Amino acid sequence: MAYEASEIMTAHALRHTTAELKKITTYNDLTGLIDESIKFHNKNKALNAGQIQFATEQVRDGFGKKLLWEDIENEKKRIARVTDMAQGISAALAIRGFMRNYSGKITTYMTGNKWPTDVERFQVKAFGFTDYNSADIVVKPWHNHFYGISLKKKKTVAAQNPTLINKAFDTAFHLKQADNKDLFDKFQVLKEELVNARTNYFAGIVRDAVEIGNGTKSKPEPIILKKDIKGVNWRRTIKPKNLGDTPTADMLELFESKKKDLTQFEKKRAYIDTKGWASADKGYFEDKTTDSNSMRYYVNKRLAERPNPLWQEFTEVISTGAEELATHLINIILKTKLFEELDYKEIKENDFNFALVTGIGNISAKYDVTISSGKVIPLKTTLCGLDRIENKLGKNIPYKVEQDIEATNKSDAAKIFFKLTRGGFHIMDLEVRYKGSFTPQPQFQANMSADFKRKLDVECSGGPG
Repeated sequence: MAYEASEIMTAHALRHTTAELKKITTYNDLTGLIDESIKFHNKNKALNAGQIQFATEQVRDGFGKKLLWEDIENEKKRIARVTDMAQGISAALAIRGFMRNYSGKITTYMTGNKWPTDVERFQVKAFGFTDYNSADIVVKPWHNHFYGISLKKKKTVAAQNPTLINKAFDTAFHLKQADNKDLFDKFQVLKEELVNARTNYFAGIVRDAVEIGNGTKSKPEPIILKKDIKGVNWRRTIKPKNLGDTPTADMLELFESKKKDLTQFEKKRAYIDTKGWASADKGYFEDKTTDSNSMRYYVNKRLAERPNPLWQEFTEVISTGAEELATHLINIILKTKLFEELDYKEIKENDFNFALVTGIGNISAKYDVTISSGKVIPLKTTLCGLDRIENKLGKNIPYKVEQDIEATNKSDAAKIFFKLTRGGFHIMDLEVRYKGSFTPQPQFQANMSADFKRKLDVECSGGPG
């Protein structure tokens, strides 16, 4: 599992009262609190016990390393680590305010692949996910009352809100066959089409980089030389009739690059991820990605084309399952069935609450500290907003995923935008993007729309903060 510093910082901040936390205003105050937290962490070795609980030594040690700050040599990274405590304090103040517990002792449970004994019954496995209950920490302010907290962070109040989900795109179609066989089968077909489209599209760019070149000169030179591509029959690298068709073995090789010559190409990079070009001083190992001759420049240029064949295929495939996908996404992103799943495990709803909490804090290059009020959006508030929309439109109006044409056309980056709506009401912003490498699945990001957040604030009390 990945360990996030702001989560353990929040847990330690929660050991202190609201009044104590509000006295922390300087960089030295923050580092002093971290040092005190390190001593506490090193002293309390017990598992599944104490004020901050861990299920295993591995989880305990993993989070313990995220408290360390003084030995980080890079100044920006060191400040970033201390900033995690500023954001943790912001989140802790918001959590105490949400629970209306400003000075009482709080127990915090650190979650992960294995949850501490007291809260393991809340680790819900559902809808294809082992962590459908996505609480990063669970806090207990008093006996038999628990709050699951999904933690986010940002530097300023005005900064863009952190995404609710940021995972590989096929996560959007993640479902177990036992949950819904018909929908599972449909999602499998859609995923296969998208994988094929991605393979054919990027293989086609590699083919063009070899046969056509960069197109920036009167006599364009190949970016990659044909002789440097191994194990490919060029007569079979023809453009498929439909981008979602099963790729030929040769197109698959152009994309996966399993037979590439490691004396000429980096081991970790496929042809499509190559940064250099044939005639560069360092050949394909060149790292001047802003040079118009480079492979990376060429790929980014092609991806930014409008209309773009790959994004068109994504749009068509997503449109095929627009309603089913939207209903699925509402559930897995906003956790709309979490209380039902907890009830199924014979846990009363009022024993467990869930909220999205954003800690807001920053440290400037001059070590000036800003700790702003954190934002809390309880799950009950989110459900209220969705109920208000349904009550106005009626239960028969489905959720839908549709392309956000305006946002897509405005962007010149390697991304495409969608929106999740119901009866024309805009609920969530969705984004599919490539970042850093083109061989893995693109990243899928989602967040609440401005319209939906406004509805939560105006009609559902929005939550503390």
